[in-house]
Amino acid sequence: MSEVMAGKELVIAESNAITKRSKPTLMPVGKGWVCSTGKFHPELAVAYIKDKPRNKWLSIGELSRVFTAANTIPGKKRVRKQLPAVFRRLLDDGEFLLYHTDASRNGRIESVKLLDITSELERQQAIPQLERMRKGQELSREKYDKARQVIALHERLAEEV
Repeated sequence: MSEVMAGKELVIAESNAITKRSKPTLMPVGKGWVCSTGKFHPELAVAYIKDKPRNKWLSIGELSRVFTAANTIPGKKRVRKQLPAVFRRLLDDGEFLLYHTDASRNGRIESVKLLDITSELERQQAIPQLERMRKGQELSREKYDKARQVIALHERLAEEV
Protein backbone atom coordinates (compact mmCIF):
# COMPACT_ATOMS: atom_id res chain seq x y z
CA MET A 1 0.00 0.00 0.00
CA SER A 2 1.45 3.36 -0.97
CA GLU A 3 0.35 6.75 0.35
CA VAL A 4 0.31 9.91 -1.74
CA MET A 5 -0.61 13.38 -0.50
CA ALA A 6 -2.98 15.13 -2.89
CA GLY A 7 -3.87 18.60 -1.65
CA LYS A 8 -5.46 18.26 1.76
CA GLU A 9 -6.83 14.79 1.15
CA LEU A 10 -4.85 11.66 1.83
CA VAL A 11 -5.11 9.30 -1.13
CA ILE A 12 -4.36 5.66 -0.40
CA ALA A 13 -3.66 3.44 -3.40
CA GLU A 14 -4.42 -0.24 -2.88
CA SER A 15 -3.91 -2.60 -5.79
CA ASN A 16 -5.89 -0.84 -8.52
CA ALA A 17 -8.29 0.87 -6.07
CA ILE A 18 -7.97 4.44 -4.82
CA THR A 19 -9.55 5.48 -1.54
CA LYS A 20 -9.97 9.09 -0.49
CA ARG A 21 -10.50 10.14 3.09
CA SER A 22 -13.35 12.52 3.54
CA LYS A 23 -13.15 15.66 5.62
CA PRO A 24 -14.29 15.36 9.24
CA THR A 25 -17.96 16.02 9.91
CA LEU A 26 -20.38 16.13 12.82
CA MET A 27 -22.55 13.03 13.02
CA PRO A 28 -25.77 12.69 15.03
CA VAL A 29 -25.48 10.14 17.81
CA GLY A 30 -28.47 9.70 20.09
CA LYS A 31 -29.57 13.17 21.22
CA GLY A 32 -26.21 14.82 20.52
CA TRP A 33 -23.46 15.16 17.96
CA VAL A 34 -20.01 13.62 17.67
CA CYS A 35 -17.08 14.46 15.41
CA SER A 36 -16.43 11.71 12.87
CA THR A 37 -12.70 11.59 13.69
CA GLY A 38 -12.95 11.97 17.47
CA LYS A 39 -10.54 14.90 17.28
CA PHE A 40 -11.01 18.63 17.71
CA HIS A 41 -11.36 20.56 14.45
CA PRO A 42 -11.67 24.37 14.77
CA GLU A 43 -13.73 24.62 11.55
CA LEU A 44 -16.30 22.16 12.90
CA ALA A 45 -16.31 23.89 16.28
CA VAL A 46 -17.09 27.21 14.55
CA ALA A 47 -20.01 25.61 12.69
CA TYR A 48 -21.27 23.92 15.88
CA ILE A 49 -21.11 27.14 17.94
CA LYS A 50 -22.77 29.20 15.20
CA ASP A 51 -25.59 26.64 15.03
CA LYS A 52 -26.47 27.16 18.71
CA PRO A 53 -28.68 30.03 19.93
CA ARG A 54 -26.80 33.19 20.94
CA ASN A 55 -28.37 33.21 24.38
CA LYS A 56 -27.08 29.72 25.27
CA TRP A 57 -23.74 29.15 26.98
CA LEU A 58 -21.95 26.02 25.73
CA SER A 59 -20.02 24.28 28.47
CA ILE A 60 -16.52 22.99 27.86
CA GLY A 61 -17.88 19.58 28.84
CA GLU A 62 -20.42 19.70 26.00
CA LEU A 63 -17.73 20.70 23.49
CA SER A 64 -15.53 17.91 24.85
CA ARG A 65 -18.33 15.36 24.39
CA VAL A 66 -18.84 16.46 20.79
CA PHE A 67 -15.20 16.69 19.71
CA THR A 68 -13.48 14.02 21.83
CA ALA A 69 -16.53 11.76 22.41
CA ALA A 70 -16.05 11.97 26.18
CA ASN A 71 -16.46 14.52 28.94
CA THR A 72 -13.08 13.85 30.54
CA ILE A 73 -10.40 16.11 31.99
CA PRO A 74 -7.92 15.45 29.13
CA GLY A 75 -10.71 16.10 26.59
CA LYS A 76 -11.59 19.39 28.27
CA LYS A 77 -7.91 20.38 28.24
CA ARG A 78 -7.73 19.69 24.50
CA VAL A 79 -10.83 21.79 23.88
CA ARG A 80 -9.54 24.70 26.00
CA LYS A 81 -6.21 24.56 24.19
CA GLN A 82 -7.97 24.96 20.82
CA LEU A 83 -10.31 27.81 21.83
CA PRO A 84 -7.96 30.61 20.65
CA ALA A 85 -8.04 29.09 17.14
CA VAL A 86 -11.85 28.97 17.25
CA PHE A 87 -11.91 32.57 18.52
CA ARG A 88 -9.73 33.75 15.61
CA ARG A 89 -11.82 31.90 13.01
CA LEU A 90 -15.03 33.38 14.39
CA LEU A 91 -13.41 36.81 14.44
CA ASP A 92 -12.61 36.43 10.74
CA ASP A 93 -16.34 35.76 10.23
CA GLY A 94 -17.25 38.93 12.15
CA GLU A 95 -18.32 37.13 15.35
CA PHE A 96 -16.97 37.47 18.89
CA LEU A 97 -16.65 34.40 21.15
CA LEU A 98 -17.28 35.22 24.82
CA TYR A 99 -15.55 33.16 27.50
CA HIS A 100 -17.10 32.53 30.90
CA THR A 101 -14.27 31.93 33.35
CA ASP A 102 -14.26 30.63 36.91
CA ALA A 103 -12.26 32.95 39.19
CA SER A 104 -11.96 30.27 41.88
CA ARG A 105 -10.22 27.99 39.37
CA ASN A 106 -7.54 30.46 38.32
CA GLY A 107 -9.56 31.89 35.44
CA ARG A 108 -10.20 28.58 33.70
CA ILE A 109 -12.69 28.80 30.83
CA GLU A 110 -15.88 26.97 31.80
CA SER A 111 -18.22 27.89 28.92
CA VAL A 112 -18.41 29.91 25.70
CA LYS A 113 -21.03 31.63 23.55
CA LEU A 114 -21.33 34.09 20.71
CA LEU A 115 -21.70 37.74 21.66
CA ASP A 116 -25.36 38.76 21.73
CA ILE A 117 -25.86 42.27 20.35
CA THR A 118 -28.92 42.88 22.51
CA SER A 119 -27.07 42.26 25.80
CA GLU A 120 -25.29 45.30 27.24
CA LEU A 121 -23.71 43.11 29.95
CA GLU A 122 -22.10 40.82 27.38
CA ARG A 123 -20.69 43.73 25.40
CA GLN A 124 -19.17 45.04 28.65
CA GLN A 125 -17.67 41.60 29.38
CA ALA A 126 -16.08 41.44 25.93
CA ILE A 127 -13.65 44.36 26.51
CA PRO A 128 -11.88 42.93 29.62
CA GLN A 129 -11.69 39.51 27.94
CA LEU A 130 -10.08 41.10 24.90
CA GLU A 131 -7.57 42.96 27.06
CA ARG A 132 -6.64 39.72 28.90
CA MET A 133 -6.11 38.01 25.57
CA ARG A 134 -3.91 40.86 24.34
CA LYS A 135 -1.81 40.83 27.52
CA GLY A 136 -1.49 37.05 27.28
CA GLN A 137 -0.34 37.44 23.67
CA GLU A 138 -3.14 35.24 22.37
CA LEU A 139 -3.94 37.84 19.70
CA SER A 140 -1.83 39.71 17.20
CA ARG A 141 -2.28 43.47 16.92
CA GLU A 142 -4.24 42.95 13.70
CA LYS A 143 -6.66 40.47 15.35
CA TYR A 144 -6.99 42.75 18.38
CA ASP A 145 -7.99 45.67 16.13
CA LYS A 146 -10.43 43.43 14.26
CA ALA A 147 -12.01 42.33 17.56
CA ARG A 148 -12.43 45.96 18.65
CA GLN A 149 -14.16 46.66 15.32
CA VAL A 150 -16.50 43.70 15.79
CA ILE A 151 -17.44 44.89 19.29
CA ALA A 152 -18.00 48.44 18.02
CA LEU A 153 -20.19 47.06 15.23
CA HIS A 154 -22.25 45.10 17.76
CA GLU A 155 -22.68 48.27 19.83
CA ARG A 156 -23.90 50.22 16.79
CA LEU A 157 -26.32 47.43 15.87
CA ALA A 158 -27.63 47.34 19.44
CA GLU A 159 -28.37 51.07 19.30
CA GLU A 160 -30.43 50.53 16.14
CA VAL A 161 -32.44 47.69 17.69
